[in-house]
Amino acid sequence: MNFWSDFFYFFSFTDANINNVLLGTILLGFTCGMVGVLVVLNKKALIVDAVSHAILPGICIGFMISGIKDSRYLILGGITAGAISVFLVDWITSISRIKKDASIAIVLSFMFSIGVILLSIIQESGNSNQSGLSDFLFGKAATILEEDLYLFGLLSLIIITVISIFYQHFKIALFDSNFAHTIGLKNKYIQILISSLIIISTAIGIQTVGIVLISAMIITPASSAFFWTNNFKKSILLSGLFAVISSIVGVFISYLSPLMPTGPWIIVILSSIAIFSAVFSEKGIVTKRLKGRKNKKKMISDNVLKYLYRIGENHNKPSKGRSFNEIKNFRSINSKELSEGLRILTSKKWVVKAGDLWVLSEKGTKEAKRIIRIHRLWELYMQKFMQIQSDHVHESAETIEHIMTPELEKELLKYLGNPSVDPHQQKIPYED
Repeated sequence: MNFWSDFFYFFSFTDANINNVLLGTILLGFTCGMVGVLVVLNKKALIVDAVSHAILPGICIGFMISGIKDSRYLILGGITAGAISVFLVDWITSISRIKKDASIAIVLSFMFSIGVILLSIIQESGNSNQSGLSDFLFGKAATILEEDLYLFGLLSLIIITVISIFYQHFKIALFDSNFAHTIGLKNKYIQILISSLIIISTAIGIQTVGIVLISAMIITPASSAFFWTNNFKKSILLSGLFAVISSIVGVFISYLSPLMPTGPWIIVILSSIAIFSAVFSEKGIVTKRLKGRKNKKKMISDNVLKYLYRIGENHNKPSKGRSFNEIKNFRSINSKELSEGLRILTSKKWVVKAGDLWVLSEKGTKEAKRIIRIHRLWELYMQKFMQIQSDHVHESAETIEHIMTPELEKELLKYLGNPSVDPHQQKIPYED
């Protein structure tokens, strides 16, 4: 079969086995993505790793009790072991001088070692049902059955319901702990809720991506989402969406090549989304660099425009043309930056070149006045309301003049009452 035939068959949803795996990984991905936002904001990434490794002995004990690979027993055992591990981390930290990161490492190693020992005992027991139990180390999504989906669905519903009901509580506690304390919101209970969500989402994810990779399934989509938005609700939805997309693509790749493991491919896709987000999102490296270059060009052109106006202001001839050297010598600006600034201003038609001279256009004069007005208003505001000496206000005004919005300028004028001069007794230019 060729790629397109496989593609249409896969997304026709006619194969029950494919549907089970796809729906199971989607449920896992969405819930892990949602919980991941709480984890990252609450700085509990290390706890996720501890819980994921601590779940192994619980899974083994669940199998020993049931004698078969029943998801109900395995997940219940995993949740219990995860809860014990969280309790042990807090207990060790509270009764000793061991810090939390060290106690996490201790509990992680201890619980995982017990799990490996129990797994060895099970493998030596001769129970034929133990075949494939070791898949929980690295995950095997293909083992998801229809009956597993009911349990996954129930646990996912619990997670989504808890996040929905306590959404405002999480938001307040994670973003403003002092306000949460003021209104009587108990941080202890919020931490218990978040830890419970971590334990449940980790327990249901082990079968798909395994103990080793489940922490990445929870943390990576949330980390990616924060590159795109600062909104709490949007970050939760976006994190869940990234995890769902990765789950679908991972399952599809595994379907195209049966020897390819599903779990690792899901994490590879998630990591690719994270790298793309880190580079190309609004907060990404490339976008920041482009914005930086744009802002630098704006500052250069604003300064050149301001210098042209200031030269004319000093000589009381604002409309007279100025030579390149005259502008350059007015302030310490190198030739390259001056040429760049004049080029930008010419393209905007704020400056017109007349022979070897540069002349402010009507629009350029208006913009130059605006920049200088903001500069001088801000100097006056700092002196009058912030009680800062007049010889210490210039540097701050040099920065604010490039970024102040018209709305803020109006507020300044409202507070200052259309003053005529700045702290240095220089005239504040207004529009004619």
